[in-house]
Amino acid sequence: MKIKVLFFGVLAEEAGKNTTVVEDITDTESLKNSLAKQYGFLGKYNWMISVNKTLVRKNIRLKDGDEVALLPPFAGG
Repeated sequence: MKIKVLFFGVLAEEAGKNTTVVEDITDTESLKNSLAKQYGFLGKYNWMISVNKTLVRKNIRLKDGDEVALLPPFAGG
């Protein structure tokens, strides 16, 4: 099972890339834990997860081919 992960804003800058692919991750909580280990800088930011362009605030199951976006805090005006 492959999940495409997109980094945005400062998270992309810190990661040095805009995308990565993870395998064998079944839910968003497992994904968060895996990414936190791989990308230690994530602990410095308050970021949200979007799955297939829908914000999620609780642990949900992921499917093969899902697209997950890591969204840093945004300011607007």
